[in-house]
Amino acid sequence: MTDTALVPIPEPVDRTETDGLPAQTVPPEAQRAAALVAIELDRIQQAARNVDRIGSDPEMIAVWLRNQVSIHTRSSYEYAWNTWQAHSRGRPLADTTLGDLQDFQAALAQGRKPGSVNTMMSALRSAFAMAHRRGYIRSNPCAEVNDLPNPNLSGTASALSRRILTRTEVARLLEAARPGREFALYLMLYHTGCRVSEALALRWEDLNLEGLLPTLTVLQGKGGKGRVIRLSERLRETLIELRPQDAVPDGLVFATRTGRPMARNNAWTSLRRVARRAGIDRDISPHWFRHAHASHALDGGAPVQSVKETLGHASLATTSIYVHARNGGDSGLWLD
Repeated sequence: MTDTALVPIPEPVDRTETDGLPAQTVPPEAQRAAALVAIELDRIQQAARNVDRIGSDPEMIAVWLRNQVSIHTRSSYEYAWNTWQAHSRGRPLADTTLGDLQDFQAALAQGRKPGSVNTMMSALRSAFAMAHRRGYIRSNPCAEVNDLPNPNLSGTASALSRRILTRTEVARLLEAARPGREFALYLMLYHTGCRVSEALALRWEDLNLEGLLPTLTVLQGKGGKGRVIRLSERLRETLIELRPQDAVPDGLVFATRTGRPMARNNAWTSLRRVARRAGIDRDISPHWFRHAHASHALDGGAPVQSVKETLGHASLATTSIYVHARNGGDSGLWLD
């Protein structure tokens, strides 16, 4: 699972104006940002400690429903769960199979439109994903349930849905990538949702890999906005392995062998080669990892607002498109 806590940061500073100057004190905004991140980490650790206290399905579902901030979402999810329980005659979470859920989906499709069925199954994905992340169940059968084709998707959402990699496709791309820079770049794009231009501009001083809360700082995102993104443990370890022993703070993370910036076109061409090795016959680009990050995180139960901040979207409406564009697949596990 990837937990990304986002906080605003001060306006980016021109590196050329600070070279050679003594280190400055941490501004109040950065101190508040660090405090917010620490609070979020404490909340996650507390949740982890509470896992063993969940002793039954009703307790697990109660925790899941309480986690939904929106009253409307909570009501919709509760309805979906109760409908599933009535259909399955109270089948326990741990005993549910992929076939059980596919049968339920087929039964729903007999009397509902595809959009309504997909909404119900999205709720169940969220429930099973949370139970799996908390260790209450050993596997997530709902992660393999595909959404029904929906002819009523808007043109924008429909086009976007065709550019969302499934979790299996992401895993195959990562497996086919060459160890080192290539693998680290793809994992970075997927786990952080960064734009490829943002990832290629990263310098080692933009990464905090040694602290309790590993983060990366995007100094100059789209629209001139910066943001801080917490790194998953897997990505942190990958970047530590990638970092040369003689790395300098202002050195590029994804540099060529000669130390020059990696061109976006090269990242694109490289990914196409990897896709062919992975047996993925789709005209993909590095930006598809960003789409996958948003879609898979939402399927795993991440709040839309959190995804918005992680991606650096200016408007919540932009992020909300992913809610309508999600194509199911095996994205129920939230970015392992």
